[in-house]
Amino acid sequence: MPTTKALLVGGRRDLAVGLVVGFAGVVTLALVAAFVAESADAATASALTDRLLPLLVFYAPGPLAAAGAYARCGGPACLAVGVVPAAVLGGFVLLGTAVGVPGVNGGNPALGGVTVSFAAVGLTSAFAGYCAGVTAVLAADLLGFGGDGGDPVDGGDERDAATDDEN
Repeated sequence: MPTTKALLVGGRRDLAVGLVVGFAGVVTLALVAAFVAESADAATASALTDRLLPLLVFYAPGPLAAAGAYARCGGPACLAVGVVPAAVLGGFVLLGTAVGVPGVNGGNPALGGVTVSFAAVGLTSAFAGYCAGVTAVLAADLLGFGGDGGDPVDGGDERDAATDDEN
């Protein structure tokens, strides 16, 4: 698949889905663990809520989107990584409010603003990471290293593409 199409649309759909779903699973696990630790007054609660959750919400989407772009997962998957923390937080609060979990207050009007803010920060971070990953792919292709799994790229050797199709 040509590099530009793979970067924009994605050439590895299974890897893209794994990136988004895997990150959603990690964020969900961390959020549930932080909630349980906070409810039980565990000593690890502050480590989870003050260190791990901000790391996942604010800092992780950029490098994950960069890695996704370099792996040619496509723009939609890389940008979806930025929205994952806000979607997980919103889903957690909605589910906790619907079920009636103590300590989860879905009626707080500021919660919508916080969720939108998380989404904006995560999407901005993911976009910056996606741009960095695209730049890395294009630089690697220009310099002739860091291939994409054997597929010919724009300006690549067409003989390789012909022999790949025959095999």
